[in-house]
Amino acid sequence: MCCLSIIVPVYNVEKYIDKCLYSLANQTLNNIEIIIVNDGSTDNSQSVIDKYVSEYGDKMISFKKENGGLSDARNFGLKYANGEYIGFVDPDDWVEHEMYERLYDYAKERNADIVISDFIYEPESYITNSALISNIDLSLKKNPEMLLIEPSVCNKLFKKSLFDVHAIDFPKGLLHEDRVTIAKLFFYSEKTVYIGEAFYHYLKQREESITTSRNIKKFSDIIVVLNKMEQFFIQKNFIIPVQQSLETLIINSYFSFCIRAVNELNNEKMRYSFMDEFRDFILERYKKPYSIESFKKSNLNKKIVLYLLIKRKYTLVKLLTKLKNKVRG
Repeated sequence: MCCLSIIVPVYNVEKYIDKCLYSLANQTLNNIEIIIVNDGSTDNSQSVIDKYVSEYGDKMISFKKENGGLSDARNFGLKYANGEYIGFVDPDDWVEHEMYERLYDYAKERNADIVISDFIYEPESYITNSALISNIDLSLKKNPEMLLIEPSVCNKLFKKSLFDVHAIDFPKGLLHEDRVTIAKLFFYSEKTVYIGEAFYHYLKQREESITTSRNIKKFSDIIVVLNKMEQFFIQKNFIIPVQQSLETLIINSYFSFCIRAVNELNNEKMRYSFMDEFRDFILERYKKPYSIESFKKSNLNKKIVLYLLIKRKYTLVKLLTKLKNKVRG
């Protein structure tokens, strides 16, 4: 068994993959394996992969498969992973050379199942701060608010036994796939710790309009994902401890996605359909949504918008958001 397996799903990223693989090939941690899964790329990504595998064949291995999406590629990589710990890197990002040595050493030092670090958002080189406390155990069973932190798997290190013992994978065919998987990993983790350093460079692509097919799917998938999370905690008899955090997550998702739909989706029928679907999702769970804690804690502007959304006053929401955007300049 090696110390660490790093899984890199690849699909049509010939412009970025070289920088990603270079950062992984030069990790200061020894005894690692880098598993590259080409998920049916149609560009020249494979030729870049081949170059690195030929040079770093002692720690890099590549697989080619038919396109199945990000979750499917990650699940494929997990099947071949032999590391004590698992890391995930997206192919258009890159990491600091000492990232995995620092995370692995910290995991061993603290006897942790999960280690969380911070992101460096590019191209601004803006460092996120998770505002977590580094000297306490952050496991979900002790800190249900962990459900609200950044759900990406890429800034974290996981003990592989979490995936193996509890049969955890990534839900295929869904966007927001990290949310369900992270919720399960946090639930089963006996000890989760935060290192308080940033190693992972996340390249922000220009955000797509919600009118693209990917973001239309992203909008509808969030409802499926939130429902899967809720059902998981109900099944595990853990819904009461996470109730408030889950409510906050649902309300925040409802607010942000509906605002995007109002501002960006010109097809009125489709816009109303999405917003009604999310509204129904809210009202099925909360007969009196205005009385739940996360609504009460919202600022006045958010309360007004949420009230109008629930009352289906979508035109007023559009006017308010336009006015707010105009005031901002």
